[in-house]
Amino acid sequence: MATRGLSPDEIKRRAQLAFDKADARKQEASRAMEAEQLERDAVLQKTVRLKALRLAKEAAEAETAAIVAAEQARAKAEIAEAKAAAKVAKAAKTATAVKRVAKAKPTP
Repeated sequence: MATRGLSPDEIKRRAQLAFDKADARKQEASRAMEAEQLERDAVLQKTVRLKALRLAKEAAEAETAAIVAAEQARAKAEIAEAKAAAKVAKAAKTATAVKRVAKAKPTP
């Protein structure tokens, strides 16, 4: 910057303008970094919230799956128990029929 032939007041004014420009750029950079940090914080908070929601959903699904599996196991056990009872009843009926036939037949 050429300062020859300029008055001391003009030199000071130009220096002040240069300083003010540099200061304005520094403040703008600071605001930009602050805005960027706020955006990063918002993204992090959103990520944490979404992770918590996902984990809660997975826990609920796991609980539901466990309940369904227990219900299916109970139903399967009831079916097996009913089949066993039917088999015992059939065997008892067959035994009764065999006894009737044995009583009805005279032994030689």
